[in-house]
Amino acid sequence: MGAAIQRFLGRFEEFRALPSGEAFTIEITDREATAAAREYLEENKAQIKALLKEKAHFELDVDDPQVVFEKDEIHLSVAAGKGFLKKKASLEAFVTWEGRPIVLVESVKVPIVSVSPEKLNGAVEQPVARVMDKVGEYADVRSFKVLDGSAVLEAVKK
Repeated sequence: MGAAIQRFLGRFEEFRALPSGEAFTIEITDREATAAAREYLEENKAQIKALLKEKAHFELDVDDPQVVFEKDEIHLSVAAGKGFLKKKASLEAFVTWEGRPIVLVESVKVPIVSVSPEKLNGAVEQPVARVMDKVGEYADVRSFKVLDGSAVLEAVKK
């Protein structure tokens, strides 16, 4: 696991040690999320490449992920292609709060491959639920907001 991901998980560990009833906030910036995405991509390159080959029926390289938080939206983009022939692939998701964060993929733009937002919603929903369940073991999450430049989780230690 890369340093950016370790730092982020370390924040959760710090808050696990708080006394019951203590409020806390975890903020992740665009820069931190981009660094974590780069680490994740590097660590899972073989699996991602295999998945893309399965979907596109030929090998694609993916690199240079960028994450941008913008009022209630998450924008993720990567360069996808082969060698120096790469095009931008992007995903835009809207985030709402309904007792827990709900992430809905609004649009997906991928060169060569057709991917519907509906197909990705299920894929996004499961990891978000797993993270929230993990946080829910020791905290009552009060809100999750996507602001310009960062995402902020507010909670109270159980």
